[in-house]
Parts: sequence; structure tokens; C-alpha cells
Amino acid sequence: ELVGGLGPGQRLDGVELVGCTLRGSVLVGAVLAGVRLEDCTLAQVDLSRAELPDVVMDGCTLEGCKALATSWSMMRSPALPPGPSTWRDCRLDLSTFAGLQLPGARFERCSLRGADLTGAVLRDAVLMDCDLGGTRWEEADLRGADLSGSHGGAPDVRSARVEGLTVDLVGAEALLARLGVRVR
Repeated sequence: ELVGGLGPGQRLDGVELVGCTLRGSVLVGAVLAGVRLEDCTLAQVDLSRAELPDVVMDGCTLEGCKALATSWSMMRSPALPPGPSTWRDCRLDLSTFAGLQLPGARFERCSLRGADLTGAVLRDAVLMDCDLGGTRWEEADLRGADLSGSHGGAPDVRSARVEGLTVDLVGAEALLARLGVRVR
């Protein structure tokens, strides 16, 4: 179990962490470069505005974390597909996941207000009970994804790939509204 943190601009370079727990760390504005996290748990970690160049997350769980305005898009795609990660009760507002490969990822009870998922691959992902207000979905791959219980935003089915997408009644109404269809 690791505790402690890094200040804005401070760096952690080229470290591989396997099966570790980071608890209560403050990494606001820190730079994690070339870090590999495998089967790690991040609990109540603040990654707001952190820079993540060439970071690899493989099968990690983030619980109660805050990552406001964080660019996850800087993460590196490893040669072998990583295991899906899980985000629970996290605040990810204004974060960028654009272009990321996130098949099978789970977002449970997360706030993704204003997040950018443009071009993200979220095949078979679960975004359950999430706040998606203002989220950008252009050209996202949501095939087989499940948005049940999520609210505040819906992908535009004209630009996102949505074959096999599961939504609840509220989500279906939001999808139809994006197409200009009113439900009575």
C-alpha cells in the first residue's frame, strides 16, 4: 500500500506497480510518465489535471477518485490489450478519453460531466448510473455498451457506432431527442 503524493509539475517516471493500492494520494497536476499500473487499486486518489504520458492501466480499479480535467488520452496502448479497468464513484468531469481503447471498461456511479469520449472505443463497456451531462461522443464506438441508469446525455446515433447499445427508457428518450424525435 502506497500513500503520499506529488505536487504540481513533480514527476514519477518509468515505474511499474503491480497489485499495489494507492490510497488518499494527492497527485494534482503531477506528471506520471511511462508508469505501468497492473491490477492496482486507486482509492480516494486526486488525479485532477495530472499528465499521464505513456501510462498503461491494466485491470485497475479506481474507487472514489477525483480526476477533474485530466487527459487520459495521453495513455499508451500496450502491445497486448490490457484488462479492462473499473471506475466506481469517481468524479471525472471535463476529462478527456478521446481516442482511447477502453473495451469492457466499467464506470459505475461516476460523474463524466463535460467529458470528451470522441473516438473512444467503449465496446462492451458499462456506464451504469453515471452523470453524462455535456459529454461528447462523436465517432465513439459503443457497440454492445450498456448505459443503463445513466442520465444527462446521450450519444448521437448518427456519428457514434451504437449497434447492440443498451439503454433504459430515460436513455432511449435522450437518444430519440438527439434525432429530433419527441416521445409522448
